[in-house]
Amino acid sequence: MNTIGGRKLFEEIDRPTGMKIISKNSESVEIEADWTGELKGFNGFPDGKKVGSGQSVQGKNGVTISHWQGIFTTTGGDELSFKGRDMSKNNKFVVLRTYFTNSDTLKWMNGLICILEGEFRPDSNEFRSVGYEWLK
Repeated sequence: MNTIGGRKLFEEIDRPTGMKIISKNSESVEIEADWTGELKGFNGFPDGKKVGSGQSVQGKNGVTISHWQGIFTTTGGDELSFKGRDMSKNNKFVVLRTYFTNSDTLKWMNGLICILEGEFRPDSNEFRSVGYEWLK
């Protein structure tokens, strides 16, 4: 069930490819991570693969706040940049993401705001989410 309000745009599976601790103190841990992902598009959103990296800060309360960026390459060969921020706790997360491209075909995605909701599955080491168009 769509709890966000917009139309479903994609389902996504991401897998971490690297991680390192940048800093650690009594209040928080800051982590830098890399990952790859696959998207299955709906409602005109393209299928494709993506790579990204970013930083996360996890507080001692278990809440993690992250910011990410990367490149999404569609199965048709178009490239889009994306940026996002997320908040997670107890393996559940919500992401705010937007896209940028020079592709004439996908120019409708420039500035598209998506909300993703998902969960981390420790047994498979995957982040699974569903992306929706944010309704203004």
